[in-house]
Amino acid sequence: MSGIAKLKKVELRTVAEEIGLAVNEGMKKSEIRRLIEDSDVFKNDNEAVKSAVEDVLENRNKKSDQESEIEIERLKIERI
Repeated sequence: MSGIAKLKKVELRTVAEEIGLAVNEGMKKSEIRRLIEDSDVFKNDNEAVKSAVEDVLENRNKKSDQESEIEIERLKIERI
């Protein structure tokens, strides 16, 4: 699943937790990705993983949009 490769470590952790996997604090990004890809959920219920990835990406986009709006407001205030 190509969507997993694009995720940040914290996002991979979120996906893993959403599909019921336990992630240790010291795990590297590649280890978390491998944990997801080797899981039964990934192999048998790919839609659940896809849904979790889409949720994470949607949250990333919302956060980015909010940060952009805050920056625009900050710039407006500076001009006053």
